[in-house]
Amino acid sequence: MGVFSFSGKLLTAILLAGNTLLLLFIVFSGSIESKPIDRMYWLSARTAGFEGAFEYSKWTFWGVCNGEGSHNRDCGRMAPAYPLSPLDNFGRQAIPDEFVQDRDTYFYLSRFAFCFFWVALAFLAIAFLFYVFTWCSYSFTKVVFTMVLIGCLFNMAAVACQTAVVVLARNAFRNADRDPKIGPQLMGIAWASVACSILIFFFTGISFIRRAWAAHKEYVEMQHYKEQALKYQGTKHASDGQMDQSIVYDTNPELEGGAVPVGDVRQVQAPVAEPQRHQSGVKFFKIRRTKNTVDDESI
Repeated sequence: MGVFSFSGKLLTAILLAGNTLLLLFIVFSGSIESKPIDRMYWLSARTAGFEGAFEYSKWTFWGVCNGEGSHNRDCGRMAPAYPLSPLDNFGRQAIPDEFVQDRDTYFYLSRFAFCFFWVALAFLAIAFLFYVFTWCSYSFTKVVFTMVLIGCLFNMAAVACQTAVVVLARNAFRNADRDPKIGPQLMGIAWASVACSILIFFFTGISFIRRAWAAHKEYVEMQHYKEQALKYQGTKHASDGQMDQSIVYDTNPELEGGAVPVGDVRQVQAPVAEPQRHQSGVKFFKIRRTKNTVDDESI
């Protein structure tokens, strides 16, 4: 049992660390031009004819990069929560109609997804730092479980929003014959983080329920012990009261039956029987007196 418990704790710690690393890859994708982050993007498409666009463009959370080749390059001015909205990125020239008609959908979904990823990263990273303390404290177990729950919800919401906007953009580019392609690395990392979050939620939830049940059992046992102690004290007081009824409280030292005063309390004692004379001794003494009298008369 101890081996399985330790294995579960170790697996949960590994999942928390791995999920934190995956979320770091997601939020910093496009901001660093070095391996392996320079290969991560959400969507690529042919943007020739767009105002100020490359022949092929790749969208990340920090900007639009040159899509020619396998690496992100020439990303230009970067900014956080960069929207996946060609209308806001390049202007209206040659933009497919879907991006113009549903501009708010693309703009807000991509920006909210970035914010949700940051919130999920914050909660899950703090849960990872505090998780070691749950091995020795039930209070930390509750804190970690709450943080994992919130982080898991925000992580799933972020991946859902980003997946929706990427698929919508891909369909819009496909309808316009723009050769769209979803970034497999970043999308795979995003859904892997969701899987890790769900597993972490169940593992920490099981640990939380187990510790809560143990604490409840301990509380019930303590209440049972308290009730037993109160019953014992009540029985003891009742027996002491019965013993007190056999004690007579009186200030008169002359009690019938040979009462003996002890302070202010007199205890009734049975009368002490006087020792009787030995009858054979008395008879022997009388016999000797009679014999002496007879001897005197004979003299």
